[in-house]
Amino acid sequence: MIQKNMARARFCLVAIFAAVSSFSFTPAAVGHEVWIEADVSATVGQEMDVWLYWGHAGNKESGDRLAAQLSKLTAFAQTAGGREVLELEMADDGFVTKFTPETPGYVGLGAELQVGIVDRQVHSIPAYTRIVMYGKTITRVAGDVQARPAPIGLDLELVPVAPDAQPKVGDLMTVRVLHKGQPVGGRQVQIRAATVGGRQTMDDPRVQNWEWSTEAMADPRTGEATFPLIVAGQHLFIVRYTDETPGTYDGPRNDKSDFSYLRPGDTFERTMHVSTLTVQVAE
Repeated sequence: MIQKNMARARFCLVAIFAAVSSFSFTPAAVGHEVWIEADVSATVGQEMDVWLYWGHAGNKESGDRLAAQLSKLTAFAQTAGGREVLELEMADDGFVTKFTPETPGYVGLGAELQVGIVDRQVHSIPAYTRIVMYGKTITRVAGDVQARPAPIGLDLELVPVAPDAQPKVGDLMTVRVLHKGQPVGGRQVQIRAATVGGRQTMDDPRVQNWEWSTEAMADPRTGEATFPLIVAGQHLFIVRYTDETPGTYDGPRNDKSDFSYLRPGDTFERTMHVSTLTVQVAE
């Protein structure tokens, strides 16, 4: 069964972790994402590290390009008891914060990056598009009795549907795309799963990399897509969705760059959401 699903998944070896150098649009309008890394399990009362990264499909940005994102980022921990905002600090290639679980259960660790409104067309993105990025991962705190983690309220969110327990090699993993709490799918909602897995690279000049990725369309009825898990290690699920509803920004941001802006009262014609889910796959 796994082999049949793998055949349908159109796997290909690709250089997904190469740095983006073909454009100079710093606010990541084309190929960047936000993602979060944390332990898959934790203990009540024990402090845990939470890492937040910004880059292209796993290639972590650093230096001034990374530092420029700090003022645009918010991070939080979502538990059954509510939401706790997390204070981020700069590190060499990302941001770090700490969180101490107070009760058993699933903790949804989320982040939002307000990129801004682009004032010109950038590759396939039309002018006057607002860009917002989200990252998410899930930590299970010992003693949990909840069947599966609940959504954490991101405007565009990837929710793991199956398996119920931590996924392992050989499982089929289903994720669901929610836009403002409702499933979305169809040709414009492609989910990509990418990983370097747990294998060591081969010392052979013919092999450019070991990374692999596969893409599947979210079902338009359920927002779901299912992927075979063929290797252990960290997996990054990525989805983009453009909401064609125009709007007016009414938040606290007030900034402008050479390519984008975001100030109270600014109007936009659509919103492009980019969202990730980080998952650890066990042996």
